[in-house]
Amino acid sequence: MNKHLLLGTALLVAISAFPQAGKLTKPSGILPLTPKKLDFNESSMTNAASFSGTPRQIKHVTKANANKTSSTIASNIFTGSMNAFGYLVSQSDPLQYKKGINAVSMVARKNGTYTASSNSNSGTINGLWTLNLGTTWDETCIWSNATNLARYPNGGLYNPSGNTNINNAYFVGSGPITGGSGWLGNWYTSKQVTTPGNTTSGANQIAELDATPTMKKHAFSRYSFSTIEGGLARSIASVLNDPNGTTYATIGYRGAAMVKGVFSAGAFAWSVDSFCPPVNARPADGSKIVFGAPIQAWDELGQNGYVILFGSRLGELSNATHASPKGGIQPIVYKTSTGGTSWTLLPSQDFADPTQFRGVYDRAYPIATNSNVVIANFQGSEGYDAAVDNNGQLHLGSMLYGHNQSQLDSLGYRYVFGTEQYSWGESGAFEYPIIYDFYTKPSGGWDYIMVDSMGTEGPAGTSGQPGYGSNVWSDGSGAKMDQDARLQMSRSTDGKKIFYSWTESDSAIVGLKWNIYPDIKWKGYDVTIQKVTPRLNATTLDANVDQGAYYHYMCDKAVGASSVCLTMPFTVTKNATLNGGVNVDTYFLGDQLCPASFSINPMHPTGVATLNNPSVTFDVFNYPNPASQATTIIIGLKKAENFEVVLYSSVGQMLSTYKINGQIGSNEINVDLTSFSAGVYFYNVKVGNSVVTKKLIVQ
Repeated sequence: MNKHLLLGTALLVAISAFPQAGKLTKPSGILPLTPKKLDFNESSMTNAASFSGTPRQIKHVTKANANKTSSTIASNIFTGSMNAFGYLVSQSDPLQYKKGINAVSMVARKNGTYTASSNSNSGTINGLWTLNLGTTWDETCIWSNATNLARYPNGGLYNPSGNTNINNAYFVGSGPITGGSGWLGNWYTSKQVTTPGNTTSGANQIAELDATPTMKKHAFSRYSFSTIEGGLARSIASVLNDPNGTTYATIGYRGAAMVKGVFSAGAFAWSVDSFCPPVNARPADGSKIVFGAPIQAWDELGQNGYVILFGSRLGELSNATHASPKGGIQPIVYKTSTGGTSWTLLPSQDFADPTQFRGVYDRAYPIATNSNVVIANFQGSEGYDAAVDNNGQLHLGSMLYGHNQSQLDSLGYRYVFGTEQYSWGESGAFEYPIIYDFYTKPSGGWDYIMVDSMGTEGPAGTSGQPGYGSNVWSDGSGAKMDQDARLQMSRSTDGKKIFYSWTESDSAIVGLKWNIYPDIKWKGYDVTIQKVTPRLNATTLDANVDQGAYYHYMCDKAVGASSVCLTMPFTVTKNATLNGGVNVDTYFLGDQLCPASFSINPMHPTGVATLNNPSVTFDVFNYPNPASQATTIIIGLKKAENFEVVLYSSVGQMLSTYKINGQIGSNEINVDLTSFSAGVYFYNVKVGNSVVTKKLIVQ
């Protein structure tokens, strides 16, 4: 079984204020970060029959921490592709759910036995949909072209406003184009579900070629696809100088492009908005310190949206005291509350400030020259994603580690540990990859919870990089394919519940800390009551995908109402030989979460003042929230003791105080809100020396 500590259960007892340098393993070296390779050389791919054989057999070990719920959907092959390259990017969104038509859809490259009309090659893209959670599927061709070969499919179903009939919906998709030996531009397509001829692509195919551009220049339109019912379709791309470059200098990352599709008369008209943030440049070559996989996140109505990049903000070097929000590679976030009419660049944030983000500060190694300074380094090495909750607030799921140095020319380096050159020390309670949910607050700034820890890391697909020798996936040409945890996020359609998924391996089976025999792990967070679920294993004990959940996707939204049990669709893509250069099969499966599962206080180690007091041992939430006429604040105590509740306005004005002789179990305070104006309020609950602050929204 995994030996690492699972957050949300026993970790509270491990948190204390201690000298950082004395508790974390000393790194064994540093390594430069290099751009992930961009695979397009697939000229050897043929239309061979799709493989549907027995998955790779590996030693199975019973997992004591499985927390397995009864799956709503057992895994079944429902499609395949001519190779695995189209599934490499976890920030793509090919698996989506549309509530209005109750349809789950998948956009994927065709399998080896599918013949499109009139062109059928490795660049053919199909749309698949199910109205019964995978029991049956329908399929239609949405892109085929003799010379412009589509890659990295991204997309889903667009539903016209108020429509409830799948036959009136449209598939819409995007991705980069190759001719077989380089990147040429991007493809955009749409097709009504009822268009005659399932093997014939729709008429609305657009090859946006760099040689003959009709839009602002952009590359790799393969990230975070979103469609709003009756609104816009959006894909996120990169703004860069040369998509065929091999170094940061030649690629020339500059920012993100939001490619917007406006639906009219059965087709989409596309345009581009660019987001090129003010970032520092690398002293060695002048290239911008911003990375090439930007993402977006929207609420259900498409009013509150965010564009997220990782980079180094212009003029901000890492600080020595954490007195100001300056740091290294950090999230750069644009926000709209007007459906994209206007955008605001959010202020920067020191995500390793020990007074606010103690859980980060304690778990990331400090810079080499000062053991008291930790600089948060968001590199997305295990994936990252985002979702928007019912309050319009962004949730950014990511891992991070500490920068080795504070200078601009050293921000591209990271620590490594041991002979395997892991990114984390992999020993002790604090030295494993930690999944964080950093979320924006209505009052401004950020807060966070610690979602979970992981016991393995993704092996590299680039020769000479850590874990390459242990990587089990070949790319079909003698090299390897990148592997990582593929951290992804989702939400309920009403935004009240946020979900996280990732893959990791059982280190007792692997023998090392490399994630080479993965299972899908996932958790949920109820924003309303601020509770998380236990860790669940979506693929454990499923014979098709147990310890073989490669290249998974989690659906962009859960199926069902958040007040009852929700089903989360997943896909897994693999073949028996673990060769990404030949045909692969894609499995569909689903797992379920019910309201009773949201029962654990999320981990949120805060500042020094809190850590110097005993660990918080009581539960706090209020219901309903948001509220209009009244709300009830509930405090759960493990022993009888007095407590105090103080209610504040959003600007800190004290409104009312309640002093209670608390009893064991639930203690309820009914708060009359009839005289309160609509807005955001806060309340503090003090039990002994511990204080918890919660948010209350009055409508």
